[in-house]
Amino acid sequence: MHRDNNFNFIRAVAALAVLVSHAYPIAWGSRTVQPFEAELGMHGGLGTLAVIVFFIVSGYFITQSALRSASPLDFWTARFLRIYPGLFVSLSLTALLGVGVSTLGIAAYFSSHGTHSYVPSGLSLLWVQYELPGAFTSNPFPELVNGSLWTLFYEVLCYVMVSMLAVFGILQNRTARIGFFAAYFVVYVVAKLILLNGVFPTWVHRGAINFLSHLLDLSPAFVIGMLFYVYRDRLPLNLAICAMLVLCTVLSANTPFHRELLLFSVAFCTFNIGFRSLQVLYPFNSLGDYSYGIYIYAFPIEQLVARLFEGISPLGIIAIATPLTIAVSAASWHTIEAPALALRSKIAMNLSVRRREVPS
Repeated sequence: MHRDNNFNFIRAVAALAVLVSHAYPIAWGSRTVQPFEAELGMHGGLGTLAVIVFFIVSGYFITQSALRSASPLDFWTARFLRIYPGLFVSLSLTALLGVGVSTLGIAAYFSSHGTHSYVPSGLSLLWVQYELPGAFTSNPFPELVNGSLWTLFYEVLCYVMVSMLAVFGILQNRTARIGFFAAYFVVYVVAKLILLNGVFPTWVHRGAINFLSHLLDLSPAFVIGMLFYVYRDRLPLNLAICAMLVLCTVLSANTPFHRELLLFSVAFCTFNIGFRSLQVLYPFNSLGDYSYGIYIYAFPIEQLVARLFEGISPLGIIAIATPLTIAVSAASWHTIEAPALALRSKIAMNLSVRRREVPS
C-alpha cells in the first residue's frame, strides 16, 4: 500500500456530498427526495452514500489504530481528541448562533432549558438535541438545527466493537477473526430478516427498532472496512473488479441483496481510488483533514442560508454554504482539531504514569 494516499480528499468529497444532499430538504422541506435516491435505491441518496464511504474508510483506519496503539488508553485518547474538541466548539457556536435566528428575545432564549441542554445533549452523542428554542421555525425544514450529528453515536459504537476485538486478541488471531466476521454475517442476516418482516413483540419500543435499523444501515460498512484492513495484503484493488462489482450492483436493483452489493462496490472503488498513485492529490494531505468539520458545521450553516435567503433553491444554498463551510472547517482544523490531536501522546503518557502510581 502507498504511504501517501488520497483519503483526506475522499473524506472531504464525502462530507461535501452530505452538504449537497441536505441542501434539498433544507430548501424544499423534509419530504423532498434527495439526489440519486431512486438510482441508489436507498433513502437519503447521495448523503447516505457519502456516510457509507465515511464508515468504510473509518473501519479501515480505526482498525489500524486499534491494532497499532500502545494501549486501549492510547486508542481512546486519540478517539476522544478527534471527536470532542471540534464537536464542543461546533455545538457551542451553534447555540450562540441560535439567538440570532430565534423567535425568542435574547433573555428568553438564554434562560430557556433547551438552550442550556443543547451542548451537553450533543456531547452525549446518544441523546442529541436537534432543536434550539425558536430557531429556524419558519424554514422549509423547520426547527432542525443540525441533522447530521446522529451518526456519531453509531460511529463510536463501532469504535467500541473494534477496541474490544483488539483488546481480546480476536483481530490478531486468524481463526478468531474469521469466526468474528462469520458471526457478524449471520447476526446481520438474521437481524435484517427480522427487520424486513417486522417480527417484533408488541412490547418492543419503536426506538429500539429504529436503533436496530440504523445499526444495520451503518455497521456493515464499518465491518467491511475492518475486513479490508486485516486482509489488506490480499486485497485485489483494480479497476476490473470495481467495474464488475458496479455492474452486479446495477443488475441487482430491487433485489434483497442490492444494498450489500452496493457496500462492496463502494468499498472496492473507495480503496482503489484511495490507494491509487494520484500524485496530483497528494498535496491535498498537507492542508489537513477538514472532513469532520465540514460534516458537523454544514447543516447549521445551510439552515442559516435558508433563513437569510427566503425561498432560495438547493443550488443557491450549495453555492453559498459550501465556501462558508469549508472556511469554518479549515479554521476548526487548524485552531481546534489539529492542536487537540497533537496532545495525544502527552495525555496518554501522563495518564499511564498516574495509573502506575496508584497502589495496587
